[in-house]
Amino acid sequence: MTNPAIDKQNAPANPHQFVAIDYLFLAITGAVSGGALWLIGDDKVVDDGLKLQLAAFVLSFAAGFYLLWRRENIASRLGFVFLQALLLAGLTWLSLWNSDHNDSAPMIFWMLVGGPLMGFLMAAFARASFRQRRLFWPYKALWQSGSSILADTLIAGAVGVAAIGFVALWGAAFKSFGMTWAATIAHSPAFLLPLGGATAGLAAGLARSNARLGEAVRSILLIGCRIGLPLAALFSLVFAFGLIGGGAASLEKVPLTPAGLLLALALMSELVFNGVYQDGAKTPPRWLRISTWVALIILPVYTVAAAAALWMRVDAYGLTPSRMIALIALTLTASYTILLLAGLVSEIMARRFTGWMPPVAKLNTVMAIVWMLTLVLMQTPLLDPVGVSARNQAGRLLSGKVTAETFDFGFLRFELGRPGKRAFEQLASMDDPAIAVGIARANAADSYWDYEHPEFMDEITQTGLAAKEQALFYINMLLAPADMVMGTANDFDYGALAYGKGETGEKAFEALGKWAESIEPADTGPVRILRTRVGQGIIAAQLAKSLEGWQVAHEAAQKSDENFKNSINSSQWKVGRLGAMATKDRAVRELFEKRTRNNEDIPSATAMLTLLYASAQVDEMDEQHLTSLKSLIGDAPWFDPQKIGKFAEQDAWLIVMHANHDFEFQEKVLAAIEPRALAGEFDGRRYARLYDTLARAKGNPQRYGTKTLCEDKHRVADITENPEQVDERRAQMGLAPLAQTLAQQNARFGACNH
Repeated sequence: MTNPAIDKQNAPANPHQFVAIDYLFLAITGAVSGGALWLIGDDKVVDDGLKLQLAAFVLSFAAGFYLLWRRENIASRLGFVFLQALLLAGLTWLSLWNSDHNDSAPMIFWMLVGGPLMGFLMAAFARASFRQRRLFWPYKALWQSGSSILADTLIAGAVGVAAIGFVALWGAAFKSFGMTWAATIAHSPAFLLPLGGATAGLAAGLARSNARLGEAVRSILLIGCRIGLPLAALFSLVFAFGLIGGGAASLEKVPLTPAGLLLALALMSELVFNGVYQDGAKTPPRWLRISTWVALIILPVYTVAAAAALWMRVDAYGLTPSRMIALIALTLTASYTILLLAGLVSEIMARRFTGWMPPVAKLNTVMAIVWMLTLVLMQTPLLDPVGVSARNQAGRLLSGKVTAETFDFGFLRFELGRPGKRAFEQLASMDDPAIAVGIARANAADSYWDYEHPEFMDEITQTGLAAKEQALFYINMLLAPADMVMGTANDFDYGALAYGKGETGEKAFEALGKWAESIEPADTGPVRILRTRVGQGIIAAQLAKSLEGWQVAHEAAQKSDENFKNSINSSQWKVGRLGAMATKDRAVRELFEKRTRNNEDIPSATAMLTLLYASAQVDEMDEQHLTSLKSLIGDAPWFDPQKIGKFAEQDAWLIVMHANHDFEFQEKVLAAIEPRALAGEFDGRRYARLYDTLARAKGNPQRYGTKTLCEDKHRVADITENPEQVDERRAQMGLAPLAQTLAQQNARFGACNH
């Protein structure tokens, strides 16, 4: 005889019961994950381009660890959690890479819907696999896993957020009693995020080990579905009659977007239905069954109406990323609607309605796999919303669906990421004057807003930008006979104009060269820069000597330009705004010299194009730095050296020194620092360089001899006022005699070529 009490006492513990070590692992993982999220949010630790991917990895790993942790099969579980997090982080990276930070719809969809849904489905399949100890299992196991995961996630999330809110309230209490140090800790993200992660982990462990707690949450959710399904059936019936009565025209009156709202209604109906259906084992009461029939019968109305609304938009305006996402969701919803209708027919065909839609249970698993595959394919060229939209928009133009005059070139260039830019470049390479005009308009804009609001450019009449736009307009008048348009100096095809457009192109090329060589006294800094860059392109085309030579040089220069961009972007400057700008200025110019230095007496076409492209980037950097500098100065004429220090003032001077596109600002700064330079309170050598640079740019003689020319391969002083007194003026500014300085430069740098 056996003693039941003794047998019960000696029985092994429930293998599914969590013990202290499990809770410890969950809490530590949550705290580490919260700390990692805090570090990811710190600009000084993680680059902006990696934040979302790393955050996706950390959140996916933490959630997977919470939902799948058990000490049995620990290696398999942790391996799956790691691979799942790696996959979701990789898909997040692809989503970012495809959108290129332009159209935000795919990224928003992935972060709010696609990513969480992918993680939920993968975790449900994984938990069912580990529980059944096999890869394929009945739908009941998947339903139980999915519902348990949903309940566990809600419990863990609610407890984690509640813990953060609770501690934050205590922080407010500490602050009111003057305990600043305690309030600072309680309100610090470095403390709150690990705390929230640890408590969420503990809550997930409690939910998983306490079957009653999880069942209570699941019961609440299922009760909500049982109440929601009759309501959904009733309102769906009313809505369907209104939609049918209003006809297709009523779709345009639907709030938000018609397709979006109708899809949301269909998806909600399907979600509520699954909450009632569960695993299909229990037949619901008659009133709930009738509500199910009504709701499912109306589902095709939603689907067809959503398809009609989406078709009207796509037919009129083409695909956009948001419409592509809606199209994918519509396809999946329509497929699932057919599945549910098949289940409804099977129930009607069953004898005395004894079956409870038997096909649905089996096909639900298939649909879940289809949804996961679709989410993955949306990050590939096959279903990438951005790439498909770019191809569709360009195809509408090429097929004649829309004309070049009405086509939205700006949307293609600015809003469709890398695929849009590729399609834009392909259109730009076409020999079509109408398309070229649209390309030029998009190239002339700095953003999509500028492209959509060209009227604002007409209001700017006194700035260098307006003068530059007027100069581009004049250039395009010269190029019109050759069916070519210039948007910016560095993206124009000078070789095609010189060698590929016949006699008309040659005449336009000659006229363009004459414009570049002429300098008008009224030219502003931007126009002078534009003349210089166009002149470099003209020289490059001349040096190429043929269209084939131009194409070879063009390709080589573009590769060099890409390397130049990468060199700039890889640099890190973290030492304050002035210091960062000055450091970047020096580094970029050093890279510029290395990339563009030509030791040959006669430069090559590649070298000249490389100079053109690199110079354009340096010009853009100088303009950005000057804008930032002006915002730091404010209304004052110059910085107070006692507030920013000597070295920061020197950094600011460097930005002004290179602001060749704003002579007025340079003059303003020169006047502000002149009294201090004469009094010895400002570095006279820097003042002299700025004075001479501005004087020569305006066509006046320099004063201190800091600007040089190349004559007979030797450096000599540029035009100087009263040369016999130059050394006296140089001495006043702390400069060595001019002859001595020139001799040192020639000895140090060797022969010059230009």
